[in-house]
Amino acid sequence: MDVATIWDQMSSALGLDKSQASETVAKVVQVAFVVLLTIGVAHWLGSWVRRAAMAGGVYAEVAALLSRATSFAVFALGGTVVLAIVGASWTAIAAVLGAATFGISLALQDVGRGFVNGIYILVERPFRIGDHVRVGVAEGRVEDVGLRLTTLRTAAGDRIAVPNTVVFSSIIENWSVGTVDRQKYVASGIELPVIEIQSAVIDSLLGTPHLSHLAPVVDVVRSSPDGTDIEVTVVHDLGVRIDDHVIERLRSLFPEATVATKFSAGAL
Repeated sequence: MDVATIWDQMSSALGLDKSQASETVAKVVQVAFVVLLTIGVAHWLGSWVRRAAMAGGVYAEVAALLSRATSFAVFALGGTVVLAIVGASWTAIAAVLGAATFGISLALQDVGRGFVNGIYILVERPFRIGDHVRVGVAEGRVEDVGLRLTTLRTAAGDRIAVPNTVVFSSIIENWSVGTVDRQKYVASGIELPVIEIQSAVIDSLLGTPHLSHLAPVVDVVRSSPDGTDIEVTVVHDLGVRIDDHVIERLRSLFPEATVATKFSAGAL
């Protein structure tokens, strides 16, 4: 079989022979137009829905959910139009979508579970974007709440992506709820015996302006012959800066140590 014969057969199969060339080109142009239009409309309409929802007082997380749902609906509509252009019947389209949905649901059970958990989190709102939270062992500011992942930004600037299945099954500590906030400090090189440090810190910070009646939490980070490093967490009135008072008292208590602010949850 020569090259010309092979080319003729391929051209006929692809609809590129003279009798079908114009129809095939027209379909390619239509498909390209629909794809480009779908991408543009999905992006524009999703952004518009998000802005409109937030302007109407809807929470940012719910606005993001509405935006993504709108974009997904546009893509689904565009995909259906493309299938119709290439000649697929509605019965075939429904059958393909049904089979694809069943196969994907079996292969992506964990993803589907995360999707459902993500919707639950967006609706129940155990935290909001900007809140300082601890989810399991992960701690930081909530940067984004998606349908599969919740993103935290740590005090060091690291980005942590927590699967919503983990968020759903973990104990959540939200330190930005109500009228109080939390602040952390570190003290390095303390020469006082470890067993005396906690009580000394609590007594030293007693009566500090705007501090909660709750006792500070003192965690020993490291202890060696060269000294002990600790982390002190205090609860204080929301929106009030207490760094100067707390650091001054800790430095007076541990003059040999280096004392600094570790993380500020900030006012919301």
